[in-house]
Order: sequence, then structure tokens, then C-alpha cells
Amino acid sequence: MSPAPMSSMPKASAPVSVAQPRWIPWVLYPAGDGIAQLILGEVSITRLLALALVGGLVYQAETPRWFRWLDQWRPSPAMAQQWPWRWLTQSAHPHQAQYRLNWIGRMLGSMSFFSPPWIMRHMLILKLSTTPWHQIVLASALPDLWLVACKSFLTNLPISIVGNYIIQARLPLQYRFWGSICMSGIMGIAFALAYRFF
Repeated sequence: MSPAPMSSMPKASAPVSVAQPRWIPWVLYPAGDGIAQLILGEVSITRLLALALVGGLVYQAETPRWFRWLDQWRPSPAMAQQWPWRWLTQSAHPHQAQYRLNWIGRMLGSMSFFSPPWIMRHMLILKLSTTPWHQIVLASALPDLWLVACKSFLTNLPISIVGNYIIQARLPLQYRFWGSICMSGIMGIAFALAYRFF
């Protein structure tokens, strides 16, 4: 069976200004991690505080910026016609030679953001907030955390694919922020469990 034409795939929504409550990242990441801690029967206040600070000061700045870039990036017409970009882009305007990422491109872009390096950094924050610093040897801790991050990425890949498909292909832009909030909370639980078991 021949593949469905790209014109039949879900269309990207026009850019919309979305108000993003600034308090959510301060609560979301420690909440997801806290649920995982309760499941495991271990609660660390310093770890919750560390994730609140990182969520509010770091994740809040970088995550929306990346998703805005995915929606606003415009490849040249020549690039959009080349493989593999012709499968990842669609016309941004019916009467102009402008292209943008389609839902497949945005989904892969979302998954590439929450990649093993991002997960490894998240795991490092968990380790620094729960282990006395004098007991941490970065030369051995970093390779271990990289292995844990890769295992976590591969293990949670089905969840990531389904979640990002729903966010990027089924939700209008004005609701993608809230979809990513739910997705981030689920992944926060998954990363915390991976940190414990892997």
C-alpha cells in the first residue's frame, strides 16, 4: 500500500499567543518526582526543593523556547524538497513558498529535546540533591548516569512517542502547553523510577 499523501496528514495550527502560568514549572517537576518517591516509599525534601528551583529557573526558560522554535522554524524551499525534510515539512502558506515542520517533524523535535543528555542532566540533579557531595566522584558518576539516561530513554520511548504524537498531531497550539505539562509530569515520574531501578 502506498503511503498517504502528506496533504492528508494533520495540519499545523497557526501560531497563537499562549499565556503560560509561571508557577507551574515550580510545582510540576517536584510533584511528578514526589509521586515517584511516594511509590518507592522514600521522600527527600532537598530533592523536591532542588527540582522546584531547576523547574522554575531552568526548565521554565528552555522548554517553551524549544517548542516555540519548532513551531516557528522555516526551512528554505530547497531544503524542504530534499530527503528527509520533505517528509517532515509542509506548506506554511497556500500562496507562498514557505514551509514549516509538520506534526512528524515537531514530534521528532520534541523527542530529541528530552534526549539522553537532557535526562542525564536531570539524573545528575537528583544525585546531587540526595547524595553528600563529598561522596560523589564525577569521573565514575557521569558514565553511570549516562547509562541510566540511555536506558531510561529507550524504556520510556513508547510513552514518549504516543504522548508527543497526541500533543503535536492532535492538539491545537493553544493547548499544547497544557499537553506538555501533563507529559512532563508523567515523564518526571518515569525518570525518577528509572533513577531508582536502573
